[in-house]
Amino acid sequence: MVMDKRMTVRIDGEEVELLEGFPVRFACMEHVEEELDDYVNEFEAAPNTYRAESVEAVAEGQGSDADVKELDKRCRVCGEPGQIALLREKGM
Repeated sequence: MVMDKRMTVRIDGEEVELLEGFPVRFACMEHVEEELDDYVNEFEAAPNTYRAESVEAVAEGQGSDADVKELDKRCRVCGEPGQIALLREKGM
């Protein structure tokens, strides 16, 4: 899932606000260098990187109305499960 609006994700259990206009992307180990280069070329900024398993979506809304949008953690190049998350944190 490419997310271009301001959003919050949970990284290692801690909520982190992301910079608006910078998507969350995932890459497998084979394609991580390619994805890093693409991210820098497209957004002119180096992404923060984390283990994919430590990044989770945060529910939007409250109570029973909360809507959890799952992150698509597949590698954008080959579709295999991603091991690395690329994103831009607000304030970093």
